[in-house]
Amino acid sequence: MKLKTKKRLIALAASFVIILLSIMFGQSAKQQEKEESTLQNINLSNVQSFLGKNSGATTVVLAEGDENNVIQKITVEGEIGDEMIDEEITNSIINQIKYAKEDSNVKAILLSVNTPGGGVYASYEIYNALKESGKDVYVSMKHQATSGGYYISMAAKKIFATDETITGSIGVIASRLSAQQYLEEKGIKNQIIRSGEQKAVGGLTEDMPDSTIAIYKDILMESYEKFVDVIVEGRNMNRDNVYELADGRIYSGKQAVKNGLIDKIGNEKDLIQYIKEEKGLTNPKIIEHRKAEKSTSFLDNLVSAFTKTLTQQVETKVEENNRVQLNYLG
Repeated sequence: MKLKTKKRLIALAASFVIILLSIMFGQSAKQQEKEESTLQNINLSNVQSFLGKNSGATTVVLAEGDENNVIQKITVEGEIGDEMIDEEITNSIINQIKYAKEDSNVKAILLSVNTPGGGVYASYEIYNALKESGKDVYVSMKHQATSGGYYISMAAKKIFATDETITGSIGVIASRLSAQQYLEEKGIKNQIIRSGEQKAVGGLTEDMPDSTIAIYKDILMESYEKFVDVIVEGRNMNRDNVYELADGRIYSGKQAVKNGLIDKIGNEKDLIQYIKEEKGLTNPKIIEHRKAEKSTSFLDNLVSAFTKTLTQQVETKVEENNRVQLNYLG
């Protein structure tokens, strides 16, 4: 490896370590604000560019067929987060939905769902984009389609799952760690000056008072009621029946069919056949937009993985310092 490249990698790694430590242990409020601004506006943008955030997408043909009758597959894999709704990422979920919306040849969206859920905001954005796409959406649930994964599935005309699929977990969760007791036992006390009693309450250094918990609970229940709304609409179910099912429990595919949460037991192949018959498509072309693969060396892959991990940790730390995040997750 060239000396210049080594120095560059060492400097990059060192800068992230310093930023992580400064965020974790904190300094003054003014210093932290400056660090976050620098981190978000300079370092993260450089890293995103380094990782090829804006690299192009490629269209993969899953099955050859009629160019004028296309089924577009969209795969939601892993936790639902901001990356999936980032319009600057060429192959983000939100952009894949946009491609389907703008393509008159796309007759149906095949949504493959394998996720435990994720952020309330990101889940809603995907659900809403699917609803506004003007396309019939059909969901194939894989291993797991819980919480936010079930939420986005409510945009579908039909939902298939296997006997082994785990779904449900209908509800909202929010959490935050507190080390106040531990710090006090060590003789460490965090002194905070606020303009109001509810300003930026809670965090690692202090317990959240009951009054603040009550505020978050009210907001959380608003998100829960919105979840119930989309199920009532998406499954054409009585609201009281939804409440009975939406206590956070999980369901097998068979139980979900029995309770009206999904339509049928079947795999993706079965669903494709169903789409063909319902839409009258004798020989549709099936495509999927995926991230373009780049030919990279082992070193490039290692550096990318290391840098991406650090980036995600820093972004999480910055986010957690400022707010409690609501999640359709479980």
